[in-house]
Amino acid sequence: MDEGRGSLIRFGISMPEQLVRDLDRWRRLRGYDSRSEAVRDLVREALVDYQWRDAPAESSTDVVGVVTIVYAHSKRNLSEHLTEAQHHRHTTAHAALHVHLSEEHCLEVIVLRGRREDVQSLADDLITATGVLHGKFVPTTTGEALV
Repeated sequence: MDEGRGSLIRFGISMPEQLVRDLDRWRRLRGYDSRSEAVRDLVREALVDYQWRDAPAESSTDVVGVVTIVYAHSKRNLSEHLTEAQHHRHTTAHAALHVHLSEEHCLEVIVLRGRREDVQSLADDLITATGVLHGKFVPTTTGEALV
């Protein structure tokens, strides 16, 4: 049987009964119609995690990540620093959304894409900038290697 994109392969999985009940409860809460769809997404999640954590660091595969930061816009030079960091690495910082949360606080969502080391480095620089109140990096994938 062809294992390329587009073909489906059926195989059995053995699991303890309680684990299957937990999986079914989880998939229903998440809105999955079938165990197969739920398991496919869990496997994809593991593969994206592998791409970020375990794949060889010298890999040239593009990765994607999203940084969210909350900060006080009145913090001296912080907005300029955040903008400059993105402009300086414009091949990695692809898009940004700026939201005014209140008169004092702003939220920025920045989409990063490139080599894993470059994306992680810029995410770390943005999140650890002096004056950032909260930051989070969510690594993801371009989807190229997933089906």
